[in-house]
Amino acid sequence: MNGKNRVKASKAAMEVAAATRDRLLDVAERLFAERGFNAVSIRDITREAGANLGAINYHFGSKDGLIIAVLERRIAPLTDQRLKSLDAVDAAAKTGRPELEAVLEAFFRPAVEQAMDPKLGGHTLIKIMARLLVEPNPAVMTTVRRHFEPVVKRFDSALLRAMPQLTADEVFWRMHLLIGALHHSLLLLGRKPPGGRQLPLDVDTYVKRFVAFAAAGFRAVLPGESEQRLRPQ
Repeated sequence: MNGKNRVKASKAAMEVAAATRDRLLDVAERLFAERGFNAVSIRDITREAGANLGAINYHFGSKDGLIIAVLERRIAPLTDQRLKSLDAVDAAAKTGRPELEAVLEAFFRPAVEQAMDPKLGGHTLIKIMARLLVEPNPAVMTTVRRHFEPVVKRFDSALLRAMPQLTADEVFWRMHLLIGALHHSLLLLGRKPPGGRQLPLDVDTYVKRFVAFAAAGFRAVLPGESEQRLRPQ
């Protein structure tokens, strides 16, 4: 085999390996979202992906490595978009104080866009994150925290500048509650909840309503607090 043929063969082998890796990620993502981590075996994944049993160890090192790769494929673009959106909000802010609604939209819109776009994985990330609550995995959670903690710190800082009347602890609590509300509502996408109406499936309608709800939550006065304290300064 001459040099040119070796290059072609090497390129073809790399393309096959990349395609196999993508199939493993696609299948694992769907199965983990549907059935959880413990109920899905390596054999289940490789069989549906049309790969040999050793493919997961070859590409990801272990089942935990596969779970991490599944999450990183969706989390990385989500966090990147959130930070880019927040950069734009900060750049537009007057006197260094961003608009509360703009900060909240920068955080929540990318998650809604991802959940409503099958090309971005749809709401499988939300389902898999929910699985982590009932099937905790220390190695996986370390990776999740590594991706999310810098983003949370940036947004906490922006929210404190937008609402300087609030303490850092209060910002944490309100975002914690709002993230829970977002995840719950995104899990219901495309389904009609018992006794309720199906949620809207267009991004702008969803984001408009959620940001209004979130902003009201941030401006709410706790029992025993002075309303004056939470008014914009």
